[in-house]
Amino acid sequence: MRPIIGITQDIEFKESGGFRAYLDKSYADAVYRFGGMPFMIPVVEGASVPEEYARKIDGLLLSGGDDIHPRYYSEEVMDGTMLSPDLRTDFDFALLREMLAAGKPVLGICLGIQSINVYFGGKLYQDIPAHKEKGRDIRHMVTLARGSLLKEILGAERLSVNSYHHQAVSKVAPGLNPSAVSDDGMVEAVELPGGRFVVGVQWHPERMQEEESSRRLFEAFLKGCVI
Repeated sequence: MRPIIGITQDIEFKESGGFRAYLDKSYADAVYRFGGMPFMIPVVEGASVPEEYARKIDGLLLSGGDDIHPRYYSEEVMDGTMLSPDLRTDFDFALLREMLAAGKPVLGICLGIQSINVYFGGKLYQDIPAHKEKGRDIRHMVTLARGSLLKEILGAERLSVNSYHHQAVSKVAPGLNPSAVSDDGMVEAVELPGGRFVVGVQWHPERMQEEESSRRLFEAFLKGCVI
């Protein structure tokens, strides 16, 4: 039976009131292609909602989106920051907390790695435009950390990844380990040590589904989600 993978959705407020939830289809496609059953998770307000979601899903994929408000890591807003609604940030943090408490696997992609890092007390670069070009992915190399879970999963010293982001980890949170670094010194992946699958990557493996590295990453995540 396929493990049920909750995938967070992005939100935007509507002029008519309320908000719209949406998600790039490639996240769901990748989860299903590599063995999981995608389950879209819109933001639903209610104190017990994150715990209820965490009980029903076998793993959590924290998807991409706009930027976490820098007040969450004790900084002021800088030019270039494109703010995500606090409603999403708070909901993602609550889901992450419940999944950690339940000991269930978490994979963070793009905003997802940033959410994991800020949740644990880390900081972000608010704008690094050289890492993003409108309309297409830029490719660059990352070096995987010796002894990291990610290196073990991917089976490589170096990896070519896409780059479609303008924020990144600046200070790795206490308790997390950096597991990939770009040639210009940006932390591109973090993980929680201790045997549980809690991994965040700055690149978009769901947009690289034909590549061996993406297959390995998703299959390792989904394997950890099988009860």
